[in-house]
Amino acid sequence: MSKGLQRQHNQNGVVVQQHSVQSFSGPLPHPDILRKFEEVVPGSAERIIKMAEDQSAHRKDLEQKVISSDIARSKWGQILGFVIAVAGLVVSAIISIYGNAIAGGIIGVGTLASLVGVFMYGSTTRSKEREVKKSEE
Repeated sequence: MSKGLQRQHNQNGVVVQQHSVQSFSGPLPHPDILRKFEEVVPGSAERIIKMAEDQSAHRKDLEQKVISSDIARSKWGQILGFVIAVAGLVVSAIISIYGNAIAGGIIGVGTLASLVGVFMYGSTTRSKEREVKKSEE
């Protein structure tokens, strides 16, 4: 960031002040600073640019790994949830047929209620995340 203050006197003797501020952000230094690096150490500008490119590639690689991991975890969660649900319904049916219909019904209703609860929680969470993203934009 650079700052500048200029004072000038006009024809009537009035002092006019002009204040300016420049700001620069990003993975690379401002081109003027990069140029000064190059003057002091020849080849340094190219090395700094290469370092920024390598860091960007590294960050993108990490983001891709996180996304792939999240997708795999989500798939496994769905598969295991399905297996647990089927097992709960099978147990409910077996208990209802061979034992106590009330206990089997309670297990069956509990299994279905927990599935509905998980799906409702997931959809509510995703909806809230979308609202937050919209408000940030």
